[in-house]
Amino acid sequence: MKRNVIALGVASALSVLAGTASAAVFVNTNGAGATTVNPDGLGNQLVFPYFTTQGDNATLINIVNTDTVRGKALKVRFRGAGNSDDIYDFQVLMSPGDIWTAAVTQNADGVSQLSTSDKTCTIPSSVNGAFTNVNRLDSTKDTAAQTREGYIEVINMADIVDTSSTTDLYNRVKHVNGVAPCTGTAIDNLVNDFTDYAAMTAAGLVYPTSGLAGDWIILNQANTAAWSGSALALATTNANAVFFPQTDASITTVNDGLTADPLLVGGIVPAASFDFPDLSTPYAGISSAVAQRDQTTAQLATTSVLNEYVTDDTIAAVTDLLFSQPMRRYYVAANYAVTNYASTASPNFIVRNTGGSTGYYTSAQTTIADRLICLKSVSFRAWDREETTTSTQFVISPGVSTSYNICGEAAVTSINNGGVTTGSALDASVARNNIEVPYTDGWLDFNLGGVGLPVVGASFMRASNGAVNYGFAFPHKSR
Repeated sequence: MKRNVIALGVASALSVLAGTASAAVFVNTNGAGATTVNPDGLGNQLVFPYFTTQGDNATLINIVNTDTVRGKALKVRFRGAGNSDDIYDFQVLMSPGDIWTAAVTQNADGVSQLSTSDKTCTIPSSVNGAFTNVNRLDSTKDTAAQTREGYIEVINMADIVDTSSTTDLYNRVKHVNGVAPCTGTAIDNLVNDFTDYAAMTAAGLVYPTSGLAGDWIILNQANTAAWSGSALALATTNANAVFFPQTDASITTVNDGLTADPLLVGGIVPAASFDFPDLSTPYAGISSAVAQRDQTTAQLATTSVLNEYVTDDTIAAVTDLLFSQPMRRYYVAANYAVTNYASTASPNFIVRNTGGSTGYYTSAQTTIADRLICLKSVSFRAWDREETTTSTQFVISPGVSTSYNICGEAAVTSINNGGVTTGSALDASVARNNIEVPYTDGWLDFNLGGVGLPVVGASFMRASNGAVNYGFAFPHKSR
């Protein structure tokens, strides 16, 4: 992945007021900063590349505040695999040195649900329940299935500091004998808008800093296989304070001071306070969402994805490759209000926000299929374990020999699985395809070309040794 830093001008403090809610981004007065990927795993923002409750899968997540002095006011958002739709979001108020844990499972209606018995404060006070934002999903498809897989973004909106008052926010979220009080005026006041940064600091919130870490486990309860990994950490210097009330108050004017999301900016999805912040909200001491989007994308962009696969029938091996794209929503998004998805010739079919773009997700790179936006004509080569390779065109299943399109925003590609209706390692269904390669086991090299694209993920493999099942996940590599 690239480690370049985009130089950005210093911006003054910004407060954007719109509609019936106050939407405030308070730009760090210390000047422009930078968002980078931290390979050491600590950051201001975290991306969990995949969650799933498909089939017999459950997903367990841990968020750790390694800052032992300051608390963290976090936005946690689950996004769908198809088009990064917001399907569940809330706030977590972590105390210094705290860990917040939760499990995501499938309920009796086939909808994902979150459950936690953690003693950390949340807004609302209970975040247990079924994923509810089905009105944001593609109504022509199974909406329950669309809640069952995707990815998670975590954003530190502001740090929580000790003001030496026993009733301040810090002491409302600080654990006492293992339990945070989570009550009082300091908590209740977070439903209000902050008119300026001074009002925010008076409430005990200041510019956010780093120190977050995250880990995940996907557990298949039927075959006792498990995969695990760590969240991608984005560290930002001179970060802006971006605390938004967790309410459904309408924000009628959405602009580059808030987000680069084309559906929110264009009014196609009515915006509410709970929609913010997102990963494009101006964060690195700047006031432009497009600039923030491009800066973060440049850090994630890679021109190639390489990983291993195993499909040996003698050990019942299956492999799924995850291609998760947490920044694509801020360049191109499907407009569900349009019923005709037969062509991309008109902007009515794909809503774009290309201002300031540096070549990511252009019309030459994207197409649409089955109401999913796809990376178009991705080339790849396969090797076996003995250095044999071929450059011939492979068969894409289902379908005929054609160029390989990666469709969806948390897309899953099965290897040598015979199609997309049979079970696979992850049992994905929202954004899944299958490729057939001439080797049972080996490795693959996907060429993303050009300036590269912000793709993260892993190879999820499962195998059996008699009655014992194994799951192992290898993170993607890049050249």
